[in-house]
Amino acid sequence: MNYRHIYHAGNFADIVKHLVLIAILEQLKKKEKPFAVLDAFAGLGLYDLNSEAASKTLESDTGINKLLQATDPISQLLQTFLNIVNLAGLNHYPGSPFIIKQLLRPNDRLIACEPHPSDYLS
Repeated sequence: MNYRHIYHAGNFADIVKHLVLIAILEQLKKKEKPFAVLDAFAGLGLYDLNSEAASKTLESDTGINKLLQATDPISQLLQTFLNIVNLAGLNHYPGSPFIIKQLLRPNDRLIACEPHPSDYLS
């Protein structure tokens, strides 16, 4: 299988996955003991939502782009996520490695693995 996440970055399922990831990391941080995160299929740290690949599906239009326009009150979890999205910069969507890196404490560790050479070199 030749799955490329750029075609799906920022879609609804990606947002749910990242919210669950943030919730787990926040729980782990409640203990003082350092922890390690192994991201077995890390992909990119940042996805360019204006890239040719992302423009083929436009899945982010009904995901993160729609969420960024919402005006309803939001939860602390969702606010943490949106703060990280804003750190990624205009037209970019953070991948799991970027999100994890933002939430780790100095003694925590991220191990990111990616099978696609062009992605891990990025």
